[in-house]
Amino acid sequence: MTTLLLPWHTTFFEQWHAQSQRSHAYLLIAPEDTGGEAFLHQLAASVLCEKPNADHAPCGSCSGCQLLAAYSHPDLRVLRPSILDANHPVEELRPEKPSKHITIDDVRELANMVNQTSHRGGTRVVLIYPAHKLNLNAANALLKTLEEPPANTLFFLLAHDAKQLLPTIISRCQRVHLSRPSTAQAIAYLNQHCGDNPNWLNDLTQENGAVLRVAQLHSTNYFTLQTQFIHALAQGKDMDALKLAEQFDKHIKDADKAYLSGEARTLDMGVTLMWLQRWLHDGLLTAQGVGTPRYYAQHAKALTSLFKNMPTSLVQRAHAMQNMLLKEQRTSEHPLNIKIWLEKLLLQYTQLF
Repeated sequence: MTTLLLPWHTTFFEQWHAQSQRSHAYLLIAPEDTGGEAFLHQLAASVLCEKPNADHAPCGSCSGCQLLAAYSHPDLRVLRPSILDANHPVEELRPEKPSKHITIDDVRELANMVNQTSHRGGTRVVLIYPAHKLNLNAANALLKTLEEPPANTLFFLLAHDAKQLLPTIISRCQRVHLSRPSTAQAIAYLNQHCGDNPNWLNDLTQENGAVLRVAQLHSTNYFTLQTQFIHALAQGKDMDALKLAEQFDKHIKDADKAYLSGEARTLDMGVTLMWLQRWLHDGLLTAQGVGTPRYYAQHAKALTSLFKNMPTSLVQRAHAMQNMLLKEQRTSEHPLNIKIWLEKLLLQYTQLF
C-alpha cells in the first residue's frame, strides 16, 4: 500500500514523527475537501506499517500494509458516517441502512476493540471523521474512552469546524490546524492530476479553495451548470424564473439518478441554493461598495449593472433574502417539490430589481 502525501500536509507529518512524546488523541482541523481524510489514513498507515521507509512512509509490502490494502487490519478502526461507505469497494462493508452521523453503536463497537490486546502486538489506531458528525450520545460515549485512554492506542479526529464539537472532547485532544493549500500548490495539484486548465483559479475561488472538490467536479457538468445558472441570474428582473426552475428541477433529478447508480453527487437543492447565496453575497458587496466580488469576479460587469446604485430598500430586501436562504439550506436535503421550491425562490429574486 503506497500513500501520496499532499504537499500542504508534509510539515505536520514530519513534525509528528519527530516528536519524542505524543498525545494519545489529536484533533486535526482542516478545511473541507483539502485532503484531511486521506491524511488521517496516511498517518495510520505510517504507524501500522512494520517496515516504514526512512521518511516514515509505509513500505507497501509488509503484512501490516497488505492488511490495510485489504481493509482488514485488526488494529485499525475507522468511525465515520456509514453513508460514506455506501459505495465501498468491499461489498460486505457497504451499510444496509446508511446514516449521516456517527452513532453510539459505532462507538460501542470501538470500545470493544480498544479494550482488548493489540492483535499484532503494536499500536492501535482509531480514525474518526468528520468528528462533528458524532451525534450527542456517540460523543458522550467517546468522551469516556478519551478520558481513560487505553494503552498503545492513538486517536486521530478530523473536523472542519471545531465549534460543532463538544468542548470536553476538544479538551481531551491535542488540537492541530492543518494548513490550507496555497493557490500555487492547489493549481499545481490540479494541473498534475486533471491537466492544464486556465479556469483553475476561478474554480478554486468559487469553491473556497477546496482543491479536491474541484478535482472531483472537473470531469462532471458541475461548472457548466453553475455558469448556466449564474448567467440566468445576471439577467435580473428579465430572467425567466419558471423556465430556469424547470431546467434545474430536471438537472437535480438527473443528478439523483446518477448518484444512485454509484456516481459522485454533483448537484442537489443545497448546491443550487448555495449558488444563489453566493451571487447575492457578491451583489451586496457591489451594492454597498464595501469590496470586490468574492465568488464571481468574472461576472463583475453584470453584478455592477444589477446592484450598483440599488435603492436602500432593495438592499434591505436582498439582505432579508440572504437570511431566508440560510434557513432554507437547513431543509434542503428534504425538498417536497424541487420545481415549486425553485420557482418561489427565483421569482423572489427577480422582484429585487
